[in-house]
Amino acid sequence: MSKSLVKILDYSIFPAAVTILSKFLGILLVTRFFGIAWSFRDYTGSIFAVTTVLKPEDVITVTAYSDLFMYIVAALFFSVAVFRAIFFHNTHTSEMVILSLSKFNLLNLIKDSYTVYGMTAGWWIFMILSNLLIWVNIFMGKGFDWIGIITTLSSFILSIVLFLDVYREISLIRKHPSRYEWN
Repeated sequence: MSKSLVKILDYSIFPAAVTILSKFLGILLVTRFFGIAWSFRDYTGSIFAVTTVLKPEDVITVTAYSDLFMYIVAALFFSVAVFRAIFFHNTHTSEMVILSLSKFNLLNLIKDSYTVYGMTAGWWIFMILSNLLIWVNIFMGKGFDWIGIITTLSSFILSIVLFLDVYREISLIRKHPSRYEWN
């Protein structure tokens, strides 16, 4: 397996855990906020011994808004990763940023390309997967179209910001190839 793929897999464990937890937290917050009653039902003869019980009209509300919450969490973490890629990437960090970070002993925020883009790729994958889950739920009749449209547009915009940074990085490599380490 290539070094880049191993890095992306390594940096995807935390995003996967956060995405799953944010879905469950979203379910709890939506049921609490909308005052939706739900309970657990025990099935002794099945593989999954516990299932939740919701009224059919509440399933759409819980699914749609918990999906939105999950997407917002993934998009926020992805935005932070893109911010780090733009401002705290060792190949194009300005001297002013380095000076400011050194005053507060925060130079460890500046990372190399493998770390920056590995983390960003992990969060991008889970942001896109969250968006796809929203559309699957919409097509199954368990979501709202406006949530799918908003999340797709924001995914598109955030992806463009990332790809512009990658393009800038490639341009810097072409102009000054001697500045880069090739491992």
